Amino acid sequence: MKSSRFFKPWLILPPKVLAALLMLLALVAVAAGVYTGFFATKGFESTTATIARIEEDETFVSADPKDKNYIAYVTYTVDGKKYTEALDSYSPSFAVGKEVKVKYDPADPATVRDASLGFSLYLILIGVALIAVALFTIVKNSRQRQEAKETKTGFGGEPQPLFQPSRQLPEEREVYFLTDLGTAKGTCHIEDAGRNLLYEAVCDKFSLTGDSLYTFVDREHNGSAQYSVGKTMTYTSNGMFALDNHSTFTLDGKDVWKALHRNGIRIETGLDGLKWAYTVFRDDEPIARIVNTNKKVHEEDAGGVLAKVPVPGFFRIWTREKNLDAIFMTAFAIGRTDMMLYD
Repeated sequence: MKSSRFFKPWLILPPKVLAALLMLLALVAVAAGVYTGFFATKGFESTTATIARIEEDETFVSADPKDKNYIAYVTYTVDGKKYTEALDSYSPSFAVGKEVKVKYDPADPATVRDASLGFSLYLILIGVALIAVALFTIVKNSRQRQEAKETKTGFGGEPQPLFQPSRQLPEEREVYFLTDLGTAKGTCHIEDAGRNLLYEAVCDKFSLTGDSLYTFVDREHNGSAQYSVGKTMTYTSNGMFALDNHSTFTLDGKDVWKALHRNGIRIETGLDGLKWAYTVFRDDEPIARIVNTNKKVHEEDAGGVLAKVPVPGFFRIWTREKNLDAIFMTAFAIGRTDMMLYD
């Protein structure tokens, strides 16, 4: 039976989707600018008009009550008949009595448009800027992934696989996973009972639009590897009877859960009192038990009732693994996606 899964309701767009959205908005802006500037007034005649009056737009709505919008009324003559009509644009440079160039529809002279290309050029420039941002996002994201791929180093400087081979320690040890995943960078680490740093993820280059570069450092064995870590994404699909959610992020461009699965990692989820507990298997052999805990992990047992309330991204871990690569990455994935249940 498939388990339910609960995730954060917000969605951060991945770089490719963000770039595609920016490109779409850019094309709309450019198309609107070209249409309003060159096609909307096709067949119109040019003339000189005089600004007759300027009125506040009573229909304008803004969250800031200080924001105002104005309508300029212009007077012009066509075939001896005088018209006073509202112009389709407004500029702070407008003043009563000022002459401006306008275009009118010969079939309906009361239809008048501003002859300047200011607004149209503004739309086109916005579109060009959005295209530049989209291309920058694509190129930067590609370079970050390539940089992570080229600079990935393992023990002795050799290229490192996702997880190092490990062996069992004679006795089980308890370690603690602490995080600042509430911040933008989301760094985290594992320490022992004596608060000695064993393993950590350090954000080398943070990006709002693309992937960020993280160095995963094994302090116990002097090893490190750099990975390109994408934004957290929450997917929701509407099945026949229930919503199915999946929260994940990319690791070197690949779904982190698929990367874990390819390396033989599986998770069984359950409850330990009020806390979510995860049994981690590698190649069907249990290698760790991860239990969600309070921020004060070292004082949890003696901290009273409040210290027993779990906080996302903080874990107590029991394991006999000598190398913490797989366990750290699993805890990092669970904490970063704020997963309460995973199958």
